[in-house]
Amino acid sequence: MTRDVDRLKERLDVVDIIRGYLTLQPAGKNFKALCPFHPEKTPSFIVSPDRKSWHCFGCGAGGDTIAFVMRYENMEFPEALKFLADKVGLTLQSLNPAHEREFGVLYTLHEEARAFYEYALTESTEAKEYLKSRGLKGETAKLFGLGFAPGGETLTLHLIKKGFAVEDIVRAGLAMKAGGLHRDRFENRVMFPLMNSVGRVVGFTGRILPSGDREGVGKYVNSPETPIFSKSRVLYGLHATKRDIATAREVVFVEGQMDLLMSYQADVKNVVAVSGTALTAHHLERLRRIADSVVLSFDNDEAGLHALERAMDMFHAFDFHVKAMDLGDVKDPAELAVKDPAKLREAVKSAAPAFRMLFRHYFSGDHTRDTAGMKRILRALLAKVKRLPSAVEQMATVRELAAISHVPETALLEELESLPMDAKPEPVVADLPPERVAEGRLEMVANRLGVVGFTDSPLIAKLKEIKEWLPDHVCRAIEEPASQSAQAFEMQASFIAARFPKDALEREFGELVRQLKIAVIKRRQESARRDVRLAETRGDEKVLEEAMKQFQSLASELHILSA
Repeated sequence: MTRDVDRLKERLDVVDIIRGYLTLQPAGKNFKALCPFHPEKTPSFIVSPDRKSWHCFGCGAGGDTIAFVMRYENMEFPEALKFLADKVGLTLQSLNPAHEREFGVLYTLHEEARAFYEYALTESTEAKEYLKSRGLKGETAKLFGLGFAPGGETLTLHLIKKGFAVEDIVRAGLAMKAGGLHRDRFENRVMFPLMNSVGRVVGFTGRILPSGDREGVGKYVNSPETPIFSKSRVLYGLHATKRDIATAREVVFVEGQMDLLMSYQADVKNVVAVSGTALTAHHLERLRRIADSVVLSFDNDEAGLHALERAMDMFHAFDFHVKAMDLGDVKDPAELAVKDPAKLREAVKSAAPAFRMLFRHYFSGDHTRDTAGMKRILRALLAKVKRLPSAVEQMATVRELAAISHVPETALLEELESLPMDAKPEPVVADLPPERVAEGRLEMVANRLGVVGFTDSPLIAKLKEIKEWLPDHVCRAIEEPASQSAQAFEMQASFIAARFPKDALEREFGELVRQLKIAVIKRRQESARRDVRLAETRGDEKVLEEAMKQFQSLASELHILSA
């Protein structure tokens, strides 16, 4: 392996590789850029062609070309070697056979499946008509590799004829065994390839065609978790849009694949989509490296405002400046892109700070008719302001709140100071390990569950029943009503209890419990994934087999909860 690494380093041009990610400016015999690993306005990231290395004098990060790719793309060492070797056309002689078996065949299978689906789309009149009816142009569909899954055994048989083992096809999540037979996982669906940050296909989302859309059939289906695919790590479209995002330092965040595709087609190219899964700390940490501002879209109703508030908390935890665009009467960016692309671009350009949108909502109409209502709203909003990492942004937001609420800024600052600081994720770091990613997701879900649980005594009782799934600070809030955590949960709970009906909160509680269990299992799965890689590195086949069994068992549990 050492010889391969040396050969690869000789072939790599550190400037050319890093220029593919960052905008480099000459600085004497070196080059400089804004560091992608911490927020800064003055370039302190230096690339040295002579030393074949890079170093940031702001955050202290540094290393060679391989280290940069590992850090920027969140890759393991063998994956970074393979990726860079492919870039320079070098064949590595000493790749671990177990690693190639474990990961390499899965990437190859997904690329073969993508090509199969893409060709099948050209043969399906219904699929092409569906995409046309949504306003999607052929060049956009081709750019993002859209396809069509006929279903049955068509893909499975195609892959077997190509020489792949059926066990690997199942392990890749492309087929499943039912009634003793192997059938394609996706059937009669438009297929959206899911790609990692370097553009390799790792999974798919399938959207059922109108002819198959009936009760009991999921409209969207994602690939299951595999050794190369984790929903918590993939943002749809990021492989294609990350340079536009990095250039703008702003990301437009939309909900689904069609929202992204139509926005991109309308020339809003600094866009990503969460594609039907929960937003995670890993998603946010990845975006924070290339952007410091986010634009969200929301519906003009209570549910839309509620969704906006929850998203704000998550983005603020990673020190994003959060803005919201107003789509008027249309339901989503895809619809506006079809009706008036210029209007979508203007909506993004004129997006206002998200707090301003909340302030306008709460300080209009009859929301503040009495002192108690005013106090409740102000405290809830100030609790959100207190979670802003930036003191400058806190002060600017309080000043705006004072202007619209007609409450003196000094009084608001006093109230802000007196509020307890509820639990929040730790500050973002440049190299967040997978176990921290899982814990960040777990903490966000658990915090929301605590808030909803404290809206009603029976829900608190249900929280006690699932204590083994909850983090310590939520358990402490349940057991110690006088604790700061309990007070924080109670304050936020009183606010949402006044806004949402009891049955809606009970439904949300049930969904949050499901999401909590998913987060815990994902944390265990991440640990199993590390065990697989460690055993593979050591060449310990027995331990590798046991670790894979554990991974697959957790994947099955996750599939049941995610169904």
